[in-house]
Amino acid sequence: MMRFLAFTFVFCLSTTVFSQEIGYGFKAGLNFNSFNSDSEQDASGKDLESFTGNTGFHVGAIFTWKATELMGLRAELLFSQKGGRQRFDGPSYYQFISTDSLTLEVPGKRDMRLNVTNAYIDIPVMGYYRPLQWLELFAGGNIGFLVSSAAVGDLKYTPDDTSIPAVDYSLDFNYYTDDPGGVTPSGEFIQINNNFEVATLDRAGAYAEFDKDRGNLFKTVDLGLIGGLSLYFNKGLFISGRVNYGLSDITKNKADVSLVKKDANGQFISQEQKDRNFSIQASIGFSF
Repeated sequence: MMRFLAFTFVFCLSTTVFSQEIGYGFKAGLNFNSFNSDSEQDASGKDLESFTGNTGFHVGAIFTWKATELMGLRAELLFSQKGGRQRFDGPSYYQFISTDSLTLEVPGKRDMRLNVTNAYIDIPVMGYYRPLQWLELFAGGNIGFLVSSAAVGDLKYTPDDTSIPAVDYSLDFNYYTDDPGGVTPSGEFIQINNNFEVATLDRAGAYAEFDKDRGNLFKTVDLGLIGGLSLYFNKGLFISGRVNYGLSDITKNKADVSLVKKDANGQFISQEQKDRNFSIQASIGFSF
């Protein structure tokens, strides 16, 4: 439905202004991203998660309708990378699975770091105003459609029971294609309590700790607000900076689970925190 509405809006805009002056162009640049998210907390209220930035890029086409010499409407069609870095550092749980499929869940401390890159097809639509020949101000909205979603990082888990070896391996996530329980064994084994043989891991997928499918973590559609300015060196060449503030919760609660604890029945607890995209975009472009 969201895709249909977006297509209808763009189609109506194009047909309405068909007889008006329409300009075209292209742009490319960098995205400085982070997640605007609530942190999971421990029992004392201490934040266990932190969110920092990463860098992506955007590239695409520009379509401009000039209502007057000073103002008009602009739509863009962009490939745009968003995301951010996140870290969980605090008390948690971990389930060891033996070579004969027995399970042993132990409490301990989890230190997990991820660098998430989500790629969107963005369709921003903005109104603009040029108070000076070389200065343009603009604001509007954006709808984005997720086309790929991945992350890399590492996990270190230290059990409270010092007789159980610590876990340390790489994380290589593809949120669209990874299966529940997906891991890459290293070929080596460790013994727990002398009778529980566990394969050590080289890598784990996005849903490695799930025993059944809980769906993809990230939602397909993202909505946001945009505001910024452009500086023109001549009639066509410009540089631009803008803020893209996400309005949508981009994660699905069923697949976004607590890392602090499970419920009384040993089942995952779905998270209610809101996770939103935030990007500062710097561009260079040319319009005709």
